Amino acid sequence: MRKYRVNIKPTAEEDLARRFVQIEAESLQDAVAWYLGIIEVIEKLDELAERCPIAPEDAEIQKSIRHLMVGRYRVLYLINNGCVDVLHVRHSRHDRRF
Repeated sequence: MRKYRVNIKPTAEEDLARRFVQIEAESLQDAVAWYLGIIEVIEKLDELAERCPIAPEDAEIQKSIRHLMVGRYRVLYLINNGCVDVLHVRHSRHDRRF
């Protein structure tokens, strides 16, 4: 099994921070649990990156952007030169344009 290095790009960090603040407004405990849970799943992309399908957004740009469902959230990422670059973390109802 191939091992990848996982990089969370600033755009994805912003997505995570924005959602954390939204959840935190209701419950700090829920926000922390959500954040730690999604980070744990993202870190597993180091070995399982190729298991996820190509994202619908990729139809327009043809870059092989993949998406991983984590509850109601989609982790959008690229596999590039031995790295997994996490580009965005979006709610599943979010606009699917890239």
